[in-house]
Amino acid sequence: MLHWSNLSVYGYLHYVQYIVFVVGISKKLEALSKQKDCEKVKKWMKSINNHIYWTAATSTSGPDRIAKWNAILNHVRDIHTHQDPLYPMCEHVISKTTDKSKWLQAATPAFYKLEKLMTNKRTMKDVAKLSPHYQTSSLESFHAIILRFAPKNVVFPFIGMLCRLYLSAMHYNENGDRPQAKSQKGEPLFKISFPKARKGECSAKPHKTEPTFGYVADLMNLIFEEVFVNPVPYC
Repeated sequence: MLHWSNLSVYGYLHYVQYIVFVVGISKKLEALSKQKDCEKVKKWMKSINNHIYWTAATSTSGPDRIAKWNAILNHVRDIHTHQDPLYPMCEHVISKTTDKSKWLQAATPAFYKLEKLMTNKRTMKDVAKLSPHYQTSSLESFHAIILRFAPKNVVFPFIGMLCRLYLSAMHYNENGDRPQAKSQKGEPLFKISFPKARKGECSAKPHKTEPTFGYVADLMNLIFEEVFVNPVPYC
């Protein structure tokens, strides 16, 4: 049914792996930021979570992922060149900042504990296995569509649920790759959302064009022009 059929097994496993890793790191960072002399870690939690996704999405091998992952420990100290030849320098624009209070310092409790958390054997093992493929956005979008066709607070019989899942798949296949909407001047449009996972923080997402429902006409034509005429092949 779904165009991303390969995602059904491998992608879902990578989805679960990524979510478990992000949630685990986030909880540990949250706990660390509440410890004495470690308050600065809280300022870096969002950046570290973004770094997880970026590390997975831009790397092609385990050593490459490890090199990029370790770079965050230099970045939080305002150091943007690294010893690992696989990732010798940060790719972002390096700009000077007058707010030096956000940077961590070596040989401080905050940095020592952060380094210990980020480089322990289990974390490094998980980072090396992060996949650059099958990121979570498509799967999350499909889950959201399923909830529109089959809300969790409504009980459906088996056939009803199956039909709603089929409709969800057809709607996603037709609209999953909709382009970003543009203004009259041709500028791309964005919308502001407040995901629960971000605890009140907003994020800007591309505002896509309106969905289409061509699959409805296809279903109606199939039913009235083929199934009603000769239902035997469909029994």
